Amino acid sequence: MKRILVSVLSLIFSAAASAQTVTHPVIVPDIPGYVTMKGDMHLHTVFSDGTVWPTTRVEEAILEGLDFIAITDHVEVGLTKRIRDGLFNCDRNKSFEIARDFAKNRGVIVIHGGEITRGMPPGHFNATFVNDCEALSAASASSKNHFEGMTAALKEARRQGAFLVWNHPHWNRQAPNETVWHPEHSDIYEAGLMDGIEIFNHCDGYSPEAHHWAVEKGLTIVSGTDAHTMLASRVDYVHGAFRPMNLVFATARSEEAIYGALKEGRNAVFAEGKVYGDARFLVPLVDEILKIVSVTRSPKGVSIRIHNGSSIPVQLEKSGSTAYGYIRSITVLPGSDCTINVIPLDKGTKMDDSFSIGFKVMNFFVDAGVPLDYTLKVK
Repeated sequence: MKRILVSVLSLIFSAAASAQTVTHPVIVPDIPGYVTMKGDMHLHTVFSDGTVWPTTRVEEAILEGLDFIAITDHVEVGLTKRIRDGLFNCDRNKSFEIARDFAKNRGVIVIHGGEITRGMPPGHFNATFVNDCEALSAASASSKNHFEGMTAALKEARRQGAFLVWNHPHWNRQAPNETVWHPEHSDIYEAGLMDGIEIFNHCDGYSPEAHHWAVEKGLTIVSGTDAHTMLASRVDYVHGAFRPMNLVFATARSEEAIYGALKEGRNAVFAEGKVYGDARFLVPLVDEILKIVSVTRSPKGVSIRIHNGSSIPVQLEKSGSTAYGYIRSITVLPGSDCTINVIPLDKGTKMDDSFSIGFKVMNFFVDAGVPLDYTLKVK
């Protein structure tokens, strides 16, 4: 009877996701030399402590036009309890297998992962691009000591070639007063068992401390929804919202290329209208988002019409230019055009055919509280 109930519930979950009749694709352009792949690196299902069937995670990704998702069910007690209750009879790789098989020919890459879940310190880590979550579970269970169990699991994950991420360091249940980098995290980092850090978690928002640690220590920044329920219950799709996501600048549309980009830090985080990342990738991304539609010249100056062809707003503030007068603050909304009028501050100076004007992009950040410097070039 319990197995019949699980089957019925899975059909309900899948039907609810399929009922989204209006697709809501997030539009982010490619940058020179790379394809921009959009994805969620932290998702749960009924196979640990989530409430949705793995196929629902794929359908949610299709709704937003994501290129990849990682199934990261907890590798410890969640499934064990469900097996003990007679709900499931499978191993810890099953949720990935169901999602992977369903995603075939649907344009979504499903990455095999698991969340190693220990107390603080060191807390929770995601291991993605693995091949056996049962081995991760056994390694984690090898010691009651949180640090020793985590280290054993991370070593096993590294043996499988995993990409290793410290999850939600600012989670209030494990960091109730302040976000702390503990000595145990230094040990894990120095042992080469930390590739990235989650700077944005949908449950807890943005962590400036984690972002700065990533910049300081050369870690890849990561975002995850950490969704346990249906995303439609938390993301206001009707009014244009998107889930937090990773923007991976890959050499090809493949799992191998996603892995390579994350290992090399070729990515950014897009969450709640803000983008976080390295200037090496954010500058060309803004170049591709904001396209000059027309340039109109007159004796008084130049009018530049720009278009935002993405789903990302761009908030510009004048910066660095003393030779020209132009708008001090402007937001170019997704799908909209804006005009920037530029005049020489010295009225006796003629505008050159080619010139540049400087801005700070106030919703693009290269470090905690540090906006991106950007130059708009007119030719």
